[in-house]
Amino acid sequence: MRTDSELDLKTRRSLLSRLRNLDDQESWRAFFDLYWQMLYKVARRAGLSEADAEDVVQETVVAVARQMPRFQYDAARGTFKGWLFRIVGRRVTDHLRRLYRQPRREELPLDPEPEEDDSEPGLSGEAAGEIGVAWEQEWEQAVLEAAVARVREQTNPKHFQVFDCCVRLGWPTAKVAATLGLSAAQVYLARHRVSRAVKTAARAINEERLRDGFPAGQQPAPVR
Repeated sequence: MRTDSELDLKTRRSLLSRLRNLDDQESWRAFFDLYWQMLYKVARRAGLSEADAEDVVQETVVAVARQMPRFQYDAARGTFKGWLFRIVGRRVTDHLRRLYRQPRREELPLDPEPEEDDSEPGLSGEAAGEIGVAWEQEWEQAVLEAAVARVREQTNPKHFQVFDCCVRLGWPTAKVAATLGLSAAQVYLARHRVSRAVKTAARAINEERLRDGFPAGQQPAPVR
């Protein structure tokens, strides 16, 4: 059974390095577990059906797998977050175009920044903006959930219970205090400490993922 720490959204260098081996099923399963929900939610928010969103997840993972064996890293080209967004954005665009008979993908640039090599553009305009907003929101939500899981493993269980009741369940302070046998002051203090720890963990996870998106000496190939 996976622990909460294994659901941490930090994309470790060692994991991405192992993904170069397409036969490493454990690593690919870990990658899928880390990202499928976020990919699925972005596709659904773009207006796709459950079935199409599931297809987008599968197609995105396949596209990542296709690129992994020939990674070449150049930090100036951006982060793993941006690279993965371009891939899922193009898969969403493919499905939207089929649904609404949109113009060909090469006529609809997705990225606000120009791409080099033989990268293919994706969606532009309002639709691209909506997908981009969904991606950012789902990414940050995933980071927050990972931060909460990390803090839960490291903090006093009762303090975390206070945080869970106050912040996640929305209980008033009086109800939390009465339920957990604490004073109002103790509730305020525990909530403040855990909330601060979650913010710190979220900041660290985001920095880790942006910094460690690709193994040293590697770079993602153009998105197809």
